[in-house]
Amino acid sequence: MIRKTLYLCMAVVATALLSLNACTSSTEAKTPELSRTVHDAELQRAHEKKSVWETELAEPSRFTLEFKLTQQEQQLAKKFARTITHNLKRNDVYVHYLLTKLKEHNIPLELAAIPLLESGLNPYAQSPSGAKGPWQYIRSTGKSLGLHRTENYDGIYDFFASTDAGIKYLEKLYADLGDWELVAVAYNQGEYGTRKAIKAAQARGIADPKIDDLKISAYARSYVMRFKAYADVLKNPTKYGVSLPKIANRPAFKRIEVAGKITSLKEAALLSGAHIDTIKKLNSGYTGDKIDSAHGLNMPIEHADTLEKAISSKDSVASNSKLQTSPLVLVK
Repeated sequence: MIRKTLYLCMAVVATALLSLNACTSSTEAKTPELSRTVHDAELQRAHEKKSVWETELAEPSRFTLEFKLTQQEQQLAKKFARTITHNLKRNDVYVHYLLTKLKEHNIPLELAAIPLLESGLNPYAQSPSGAKGPWQYIRSTGKSLGLHRTENYDGIYDFFASTDAGIKYLEKLYADLGDWELVAVAYNQGEYGTRKAIKAAQARGIADPKIDDLKISAYARSYVMRFKAYADVLKNPTKYGVSLPKIANRPAFKRIEVAGKITSLKEAALLSGAHIDTIKKLNSGYTGDKIDSAHGLNMPIEHADTLEKAISSKDSVASNSKLQTSPLVLVK
């Protein structure tokens, strides 16, 4: 009897040891994968904590035009340096998107100076001449670039849509003119006038005319000087006694397809906890509070999940309510 009991105890111990080894092996097998996941998450957080100016979106190699500023242009840069940094900070939710699009299309980072010069990145900017939005399009130009408007939406004021259009327009101008400085001229005084000035220079025997060879308006020449000044502040901020504002290295928004589930920006703010002013900034194309399901909703990235869960919860409540109020059908 004692021997049987001893054998039974030994069997129990052996089984326990085998189970322990199996658990340990399973844990060890999962540990490398878990470690990689944690490591990747830590790297992502560290990457996002960097300012966008410290990343590949704004690395020195992205500045390719090598402008040599005149003394007057340097004075302009010094004069506007604080205005530039103020506008970048005030409209920081747009900066990551702008720099990302410029990099995706291999456009020199100096061209970020265009919307800064045009509007300070303000999507609601309007000029006395009728130009509107962050890239300051007149209505006909906006329409030609695919920026449409409806009863409660206007693409000219939508920072993201107008930036996509701006990138397309810059690419077209560069394809036609082959010189980024001439692109800046054309952006200001129009491609037709710039081409006319180029042809006039060629008629004078200049085979490959540059800006100094062109007879352009005093305003257009002043515009290019300011463009170069703004670009140099972005490239060399400390040279002008400023630092570029710290801006998170991640998209500022997540696009949510509301599909009629919520119908107003105020409702989105209420459900998500996001500030209404931030929501309006991220949806600057809307001319009122009403959400157009065709254009969806841009939500601050840190509030997007909360809104999606709230919408999902509303759907569940509505679905249950329909089930509870459905008429009872008797089958005979």
